[in-house]
Amino acid sequence: MITFAVEPWSSFKVEAAPLWMEHWEEIAINRDKIKLEVDYESYDAYERLGVLHVVVAREAGKIVGYFLCFVRPHLHYASSLSAITDVYFLLRSHRKGRTGIALFQFAEKSLKARGVEKIFLGTKKHLDMTPLLKRLGYVETETLLTKFIGD
Repeated sequence: MITFAVEPWSSFKVEAAPLWMEHWEEIAINRDKIKLEVDYESYDAYERLGVLHVVVAREAGKIVGYFLCFVRPHLHYASSLSAITDVYFLLRSHRKGRTGIALFQFAEKSLKARGVEKIFLGTKKHLDMTPLLKRLGYVETETLLTKFIGD
């Protein structure tokens, strides 16, 4: 049975470290140019500020997925609390049935309880989650483009 809970970053970060690499290997572009180097100090600071929201999916006590976002008033809409999604991930072995849907629904419910009015969330083109997200009521509002300009 999969369970979902909001958990503190401070306990999540150590246990989830191996999943970060698997997640990065699956979704990151420019892996040959930019290495994974999690800025734990900044995440720690966001946790202390009460901005970091961590939802964890567990099976038999083991992390199988997560949804991390930053909760704060939007810079353009100061009276509206927004959730800016950082990362979300579910182990491949658990991407069946309704587990992914349940992860997003739990995240939404927990964010709504915090007073969040709008969630900003992206998806990779090469691992497109648009059909699932549309099913959950998300609407395409923007296209994000990137360009590597390093050496």
